[in-house]
This record gives sequence, C-alpha cells and structure tokens, in this order.
Amino acid sequence: MPTTDQYIAFDLETTGLNVEFDRVIEIGAVRFDAQGRELDRFEQLINPQRPTSPGAQAVNGIRDSELARAQIASDVLPRFLAFVQAASGAPLIAHNAGFDAKFLGRELGRAGMPTPSCPVHDTLALSRRRLPALPSHRLDRLIDHFRLGSEVSHRALGDALLVKDVWLRLDGPNAPAGMLVSYPVHDPSVAAQPPRGWESLDRVAREGGRVWIVYEGGTRGADRREISPRRFTQKGGVAYVVAFCHVGSREKFFRLDRIREYEAVAAP
Repeated sequence: MPTTDQYIAFDLETTGLNVEFDRVIEIGAVRFDAQGRELDRFEQLINPQRPTSPGAQAVNGIRDSELARAQIASDVLPRFLAFVQAASGAPLIAHNAGFDAKFLGRELGRAGMPTPSCPVHDTLALSRRRLPALPSHRLDRLIDHFRLGSEVSHRALGDALLVKDVWLRLDGPNAPAGMLVSYPVHDPSVAAQPPRGWESLDRVAREGGRVWIVYEGGTRGADRREISPRRFTQKGGVAYVVAFCHVGSREKFFRLDRIREYEAVAAP
C-alpha cells in the first residue's frame, strides 16, 4: 500500500507529440494531501525556442508570441524540481502518465539536470482498472462520470487540478500497489525502463522465460494464456508488453491494464 500522505498532480503542454523533437511549453502542478487539501501549486510557461505546431495551438490556445516572452526550460526546470522535492517522497500523478514522464525526462536531459526518482502514477490506467465498464477513460469523460462540474482546459494547471480530483475519486491514495501502473521519469541516458511494478515481468523477458497471464478484454475474452514477454512499449497513452502468444503462435501486444495476474511457467 502507498505510504505517502502527499501527492503532486501535474500536466504538461507541448509543441507536439514527438518526444524527440517537440518541447514542453507549460508546466502546471498542484501538491495536495490524501484528503484533497491543496498545499501548493506551480504554473509556468516555457519558451521552447522553436515554433509550436498548429495542432497543438488549436488544442491549448498558447501562441508563440506568449512563449517568446517566457523563460527557457533550463531556467524553469530547477524551480519545478524544487517544488517536487519540497514534498520528499511524494509521487507524481498524471493522466496518460507515460507521455508526461517521457517529456519531462527529455527536457531535464536536455538541460543537463537529474531526473527525480519518484514514480509517476497513471490515472488513465487506474481508471481502466477501477471502472472497467466505462466506455472511455479520457479525462473529459471521467470528469463527466464523476460530475466534477469542470471542463478540460488543455492548460497545464487547470488540467493538473482535474487530475487531482480524478485521482481522489478513483481512491488513488488507497489503491493497492498492484493496481497502479506507474512510470519512472524518463532518463534519456539509459535504456527504456518498464513501468514500475512490472520489473519481474521485464526480468522474465530478459531471461527468455515464459509466464502464464490472466488477460481480460482480448479477442478470446477473459482467459488464461501462456506468453513469452519480449519488451514493453506504449501506444496512444496505453502501456503494452509485446510478447509471443503460445495460444495463437504469434507475437501480440498485451495491454498491462488488462493483465489481472501473471506467474512464471515452471521450468521443465
């Protein structure tokens, strides 16, 4: 069970969706306790030193003329890290956390700054596990589902505040560790790491082993199947393990949030 009594919900706005090419243009974050009491907040535009894509501008409404007056990332990031480190041990919370963890880590790497060791818990994955019957787990749909009376602003602080509310409505502070899908802040100097909590499955992949999984939502419905995990990946905000499926005798993508349990296959 999580032991922290503080959390930091955060959101990033970016020039586009390519983590290697695009840049962060806004950081918004709110620090709060398990009862939902707000303790502090952070909000800052960042000059990306390159144009924002028309698609990103259409979503967040942030114009290049505004960003031209903002500080660059190497000036903003130390203040954000200080904000995070002021709550020692507090995890970060984000919706579609793999996206934000990658972009934040990439910006820190460009600035020559260390990556924080705190995990980034994903409310998207938690929603899929808490509310499996919900047709969509997008942030705006969760806001409607919980009747929060707000709208997704596509501005960093406004959406961070919504992530905070969704985390609390999903009872994130009391979620068992096995229910959480969490990501490390991406360190561009090392190889891609598996989501936190899935290290044992990553070890099986590196050792060339096999596991039994109980998988829900596939073409075969909920069933038990044997796989040989190969690697982890992410598509559209969803974390997958790429594995050879011994039932279908082909390589497939298995969503982590649909793997209910797994165990190593005993050696012959």
